Formats: sequence, C-alpha cells, structure tokens
Amino acid sequence: PQYEADKKVHHLNLNESQIAPGCILTSNLERTKVIADTFDKAEYLGQHREYITYTGEKHGVPMSVMSCGNGCMPMEIAVEELRHIKCYNVIKVGTCSAIDPSIKPGTLIVPTGACRCEGATLEYLNLQYPAVADLDGFWALKEAAKEVGVTVKDGIVRTHDALFLESRFAHDGVAERIKPWQELGVIATDNEVATMYTVGSILQMKTGAVLVAVDNLATGEAIDFENEYDKLIAQAIEVGTLAL
Repeated sequence: PQYEADKKVHHLNLNESQIAPGCILTSNLERTKVIADTFDKAEYLGQHREYITYTGEKHGVPMSVMSCGNGCMPMEIAVEELRHIKCYNVIKVGTCSAIDPSIKPGTLIVPTGACRCEGATLEYLNLQYPAVADLDGFWALKEAAKEVGVTVKDGIVRTHDALFLESRFAHDGVAERIKPWQELGVIATDNEVATMYTVGSILQMKTGAVLVAVDNLATGEAIDFENEYDKLIAQAIEVGTLAL
C-alpha cells in the first residue's frame, strides 16, 4: 500500500514528510546516532520499538538513518514501511564475519548478492528468486569507496537466522558448517542482507550494503575491537553515505 502523506506507518511511526528518499539502515541501535553525527545536519525523530530515526542532510543530499535491530524480520518491516512512505534507496552499513580465508579482518565487503538462508523472504516467494544488489547501488558503493580511498571486497554473502551457529559467539562445529559455503565461493556471513535485497527488489527499490568484516571464521582472526572498530565503522559510514 501507498500511505497518505500524513499517515504514519505502524512500526516505524513515521510519515513521508519525516523520511528522506534515501536511508542508511543499521542493525546496531547505538550506531544510529554515530551515523547521524556525521551528517551536516540531522534531526532526531524518535524511537519506536527497535527503529531509531534521524533525518537530515550530508554531502548536500537529504538522507535519513534508521536502526532496524538484528535479523531478517525487523529488516523486512523496515524496508516495507520505508517504501510505503516514499523512501526508494536504502544502504545497509554494518558488520559481518568473513569465511574466505584470504580476507583479512577489517576488510570492507560490498555484497553482490546473498544466499537466502533465512526465513523472512520465503514468506514472499520461493528460493528461485535471487537476492542481488541493485546495480546502481552496488556501483555507487564501489565508486564511493574509491573516492574515500579504501579498498573493498565484493562477492556473495550468506544471510542466516542463527547468530550462535555462525559467528564469533558460535557453538562448536563452525568449521564444518561454513565449509560447504566456502566451497561455493561465499565470502562472508551476515544476518540481514538477503532480506533487504529481496524485499527491496520486489518493491523496486535501490539497495546496497557495505559491511566491515570484524573477524574471519575460517582463520580465527579478528580485529582489535578496542583500537580498530571505530575507525573501520567510520570508513563504512563514509562510503555508505557518499554512495547514497
């Protein structure tokens, strides 16, 4: 449905006058203000459930930033309701775990597509429909990274629902679980990208993602969170906002 101009969508508690045509999405609620603080100007519009929203301007372009919490269901809600209030472009800024042994922790990953190993998009359509980045969004991120001066790795990621099975918090047996995906050339795992790509494609939105690989499940390596995390996230934010 397309909502009337003054009507607020149920979960985001926003109407179309409060959202920009482009929005940065991030799963980490605390990161929302970090991203908004990089804007040239930003207005806090409130929090409803896990959705914290700021709208403002950066690089001379109106844009919003919104948290969406962890996982595919809140991401599906965010993308759906943003489209209903005339937001057409979304870029996810976040983190992931590399599974390609050649990828060093700290690398920025721009997914070309995602394995739909989650349940949310199956409510929309079967697995014959791919989860792929919008080409305009993908190339905007690649060009933005070049302008910022950072190298990014592109490839396929695996989106799944079970954080405690494939992450640095996982139970034993990670190597066995990631091996089939490594053999297929999948480079990393995450928890939201496939849903954003799939639902965004259905709704004819432009989508993209830039993710910091905070660790590598194949090698056991990880970034120094205390000394490196903030800088790496700042790079991802700059790439994402410049692309938007």
